[in-house]
Amino acid sequence: MKPLAFAIAALLALQPQSGGAQAAQAAPSEALIDRFLAVLPDRAQIEAVETEIDPGELKALVALNPGKEAQISSILRANLACTGPAVSAGTLRMLRTIARELGEEKLKRLVGFYEGPDYAAFAALAARMEGVAAPSAEDSAAMAKLMGAYPLQAFHQQLSRAEEIFAADQGFMAAAMKCASEQVEALTKAGLKAN
Repeated sequence: MKPLAFAIAALLALQPQSGGAQAAQAAPSEALIDRFLAVLPDRAQIEAVETEIDPGELKALVALNPGKEAQISSILRANLACTGPAVSAGTLRMLRTIARELGEEKLKRLVGFYEGPDYAAFAALAARMEGVAAPSAEDSAAMAKLMGAYPLQAFHQQLSRAEEIFAADQGFMAAAMKCASEQVEALTKAGLKAN
């Protein structure tokens, strides 16, 4: 979702900010939330398990345990296998939370956006604008029109709460702590320093 996130972030300044309280919104049905999740771009990435070891973590552990890179890499790969399903499940729960908070009307409009031709136009526009210091007036106007037609700003604002939502997700936190403990235990068992 990089082009989507970039385009939304780049144009938030163009959108008027409302300071008032929001009216109560109808809660979306679980079927609508499922449909929303199904139409999100990069859905395969949401459910994919990370397979690349964090180079910074590997470097830090190798610095503590010189000559033990192979053992450390094996332990870090095992940690990825442990955390991957927790991250995928937590991400889906986070997106469900966001969908509920957006409400039925905004969620229906987002589903329409992702299912319709405007998403393809938006993605192409975002790709064209990415890395451009000053987008053309035509591109800026086209992006502002799309941003005004759909609740993309509201979606982006909710996505900015991802870390907060993950931190409140007891299932995710329990799984993450379990995986971290298993990694420390594996390092200790192998006679390696964890920190």
